[in-house]
Amino acid sequence: MSNRTMGRMAAAVATAAGIAVLAPAAAQAQPARTDTVVSVQAAAQKPAHLTVGSYKAYLKKNWAKGGRETAAKFAKLTPAQQRKFLRHLEDRKVYEALRNQVEGGFGRSLHIVDPYNEDVEFVTDVTARIAKDDAGTLTVRFSVQERIFDIPVTTETITVKGATQGEGRSKKAVTKAHLKNVNAAIAITAGPTRAASKGAVTRGSVTWTAKPQVRAFGAKKVVKEQGAAAVVVKTNRSFVASLANV
Repeated sequence: MSNRTMGRMAAAVATAAGIAVLAPAAAQAQPARTDTVVSVQAAAQKPAHLTVGSYKAYLKKNWAKGGRETAAKFAKLTPAQQRKFLRHLEDRKVYEALRNQVEGGFGRSLHIVDPYNEDVEFVTDVTARIAKDDAGTLTVRFSVQERIFDIPVTTETITVKGATQGEGRSKKAVTKAHLKNVNAAIAITAGPTRAASKGAVTRGSVTWTAKPQVRAFGAKKVVKEQGAAAVVVKTNRSFVASLANV
């Protein structure tokens, strides 16, 4: 598609006008580890793999956070499909492939489906609009979702808002992050959101950290940076957005 560039090899996003997603804060640099032995011991205590029984128990424990809907769909899979579903959940390469880079204009939506293999696909959705209020508030909502057998398992979403009219725009920039995750192989948390609005540019970002819950996923965490930036002037009303591994 002409309005997007796949981000499989990209680590950042920018337009010709120089819009860039906020970089991770320097404070996020990883300190030297002194607890290697403890980490190894903790990893050894994790289960080796997900099982159908353990996954059903996980969904029941997270009933109000997507577990109910996922359990109903999971139950409709054949036993062979259920086992494959779990193998995909704990496959580190699948989650690492959950990323994209897109660009477009305001007043239209993007819906992109990228197959990963015969069972897994990634779905990207973007909406960008400018409200008819006094501030001319812009909103960019950028979401990337992993689906297995057409069942959503992880959705990472960022929403960036900012004023396009009036003074003091930097005080009105807001970024919100939303996660929906029913992948029992990883526990995902969001770092502090970042937002800035200067001149015609509004941007925001968040860092996601996925910590393994089973040994099959690997011992190391996966960190992703998700962000969106928009420029609104008379001759250019556009956005760029990216979800990339750090």
